[in-house]
Amino acid sequence: MPSGKAVWLAAYADGGGKRRFKQFERKSDADAFLTIARAEVAAGTHVPDRLASTVDDAYKLLILALEADRAAGATLHNYRVYYGGHVKPFLGSRLLPKLHPADVGDWLDRLRAEGRTDDTRRRARIVLGAIFDEAIRRRLAYANPVRSLRSRRNTRRAEIREAEETVRIPERDVVRAMLAAAADTDALFLIARERADGKSRTVAVERVSAEHPIKAARAFRARHPGLHVETFRPTSWLRPFLATMAFAGLRIGEVRGLAWAHVEPTHLWVREGVDRYNVRDTVKTKAALREAPVGAQLATILANWRARNGAAEGLVFPSETGTPLGYPNIVNRQIAPLQVALGIVAADGSPRWTAHSFRHFAVSLWIGAGSKIGQVSEWAGHESPEFTQRVYGHLFKADRADRRAVTAGELSVLGAIEPATPLQHEGDTAP
Repeated sequence: MPSGKAVWLAAYADGGGKRRFKQFERKSDADAFLTIARAEVAAGTHVPDRLASTVDDAYKLLILALEADRAAGATLHNYRVYYGGHVKPFLGSRLLPKLHPADVGDWLDRLRAEGRTDDTRRRARIVLGAIFDEAIRRRLAYANPVRSLRSRRNTRRAEIREAEETVRIPERDVVRAMLAAAADTDALFLIARERADGKSRTVAVERVSAEHPIKAARAFRARHPGLHVETFRPTSWLRPFLATMAFAGLRIGEVRGLAWAHVEPTHLWVREGVDRYNVRDTVKTKAALREAPVGAQLATILANWRARNGAAEGLVFPSETGTPLGYPNIVNRQIAPLQVALGIVAADGSPRWTAHSFRHFAVSLWIGAGSKIGQVSEWAGHESPEFTQRVYGHLFKADRADRRAVTAGELSVLGAIEPATPLQHEGDTAP
């Protein structure tokens, strides 16, 4: 070189036969590069650095593709949020061919070290994987390092905890209590809460008649000075709305988009959904187009709601103006305060169950009743039975039929069931 500094020049022919050159300070680095480059050329996967695209370039192409495919607004929003906040600051400028599975692992570890939750890391990883899938489709990359990344043994417990948290299922008594309270539309629940250090503690809950709400709330505040007082009255649509999620397994967006034309005595035709922007459109995937089962109880609940609402067509659960119910109205003004009024809260005072928990509950009912995995997958609108097995496999392994088999085996050895002692739970010996 003119500066007098010695460098090593690695020369090779790319897949198109064009001569390429790259400089290195050490001979060992040049030799290592040539070994990898020639192997990639032979496999047809080599991309010269000068022609390589960055992660940021591929992300922009992914967004253009999603927009061209008319992806849901919520999907585009999620991709933009998770890329901008968790992918771009760390990997946006990296060249696609230079990003390896080990680099992805280091990135995920850094996200954890900086306080990102497991769910945030999982979603960010999904976005990065989709970026590489689009890059491969456009021949900007030939391998997806996200798909190639294997979990280390010492992370399995964390993955198990994440799965357990993701598929938390309400108890039957909880769902029963919520449906009963949701039917109490003549009631006004007065809730006094104490807030400190980001947590909330319920001090008192009182059910009164909704006939004089302002007077009742004023008297309640007087009895609980210095506390935050909330009022909650179940709407007429809350019970049938919850029942549709808890028994038919619909997602909250699918319930919001459900039309009376798609309601049959034995099933619901799931065809449309409503996103976070209150846009009603077809469901996102082919698997989501399905017939969700309706039992006799849910059929009666929906028939009574239809008669009470006086609706012959349109949405099953419309707003006062006939548009889909807003997500915040459902979750923040009804499902959340209903749980607070019933004391169904977590340690920090927040509602224990999300709207999606009731869909999990429906799936657990089907599995507990002995439905086969293929049928459950179809009813739930899952992408495949393998997905159903991955998420709900533990329920198939512990259904009622299995427990009856265990009890039958015990009886074959011990004979009659021994009476429970006062220290035993009354349900421990039940089949």
